[in-house]
Amino acid sequence: MDIQLFRTFLLVAKIENVTQAAEQLNFTQPAVTAQIRALEEHYGVELFERIGKKLHITEAGHQLTIHIEKLLTAYDDLNTAMKRFSNIDQPIKIGASTTAASYILSPILLDFQHRVQTGNVVVDICPTLPITIKGLMDNTFDIAIVHSKINHNQIVQFDLLPETLVWVVHRDLFAANQNSQDVSQYPFINFRPGCVYRTKFEKMIKDTEFNSTIEYSDAEAIKRAVLDGMGSGILPYVLVESFLEDGTLIEFTHVPSVDFMMSVAFHKNKALTPAMRAFLLVAAEHAKIQNGLKEYLDTKA
Repeated sequence: MDIQLFRTFLLVAKIENVTQAAEQLNFTQPAVTAQIRALEEHYGVELFERIGKKLHITEAGHQLTIHIEKLLTAYDDLNTAMKRFSNIDQPIKIGASTTAASYILSPILLDFQHRVQTGNVVVDICPTLPITIKGLMDNTFDIAIVHSKINHNQIVQFDLLPETLVWVVHRDLFAANQNSQDVSQYPFINFRPGCVYRTKFEKMIKDTEFNSTIEYSDAEAIKRAVLDGMGSGILPYVLVESFLEDGTLIEFTHVPSVDFMMSVAFHKNKALTPAMRAFLLVAAEHAKIQNGLKEYLDTKA
């Protein structure tokens, strides 16, 4: 049953005039008459009777009015409720498995804001990859930016760009040690065991002598300590790029580096809102490698 039939009937019942109802609805008079007749044929009753030149609603019409008003109220409430889930204003919940992911996210989010000015995003930096994956599985996160391959058949993942861990030190501390490239001469500011980056570079430094003096669980804290001259540290290149370019930090070039891939992931059964789809399309454009994300989204349109 077309909901417009009910709306037309209520208006005719209210003003008891087909011609005036047609004018207010921007319909022709025959169209309004046909809609009323369709309801009468469907329910097998007369809804109006014409006595003289005046239109009168029948008892069946009165009963139908009561039920239609309830139905339309529920219908409008339903539309309002559903709009919350399709509206592009709904926040996108993003889980980032590393601090570096927040740096990678910044240009994507900036572009997203320019294109979708009403889109809201909430970003949580997770201490470990398993916590990020759990967030995707229990719907805490809509999308995740991660640093490792996720081996889970319910999660789809698309590479975005390669990243590198580099060993750096402040130029003043470097100069105080006669520009030595021997990392063992410098205090080492390490990540705590179990942290994402420590797991990444443990193989890299297993045969390297170093003097671990302070441990942090946060990459930003280590970067701050290195910038303060407290020691050397291993950090994602994206976190220290500007400081390497202006000479504030010096990279040790005689130690191995660790490369890894940043990627975007989400549950394969996740219902993608317009805002999520817009964000993922922007992410696909910012990717530095061909990843098939745009093509995947096209298949889900």
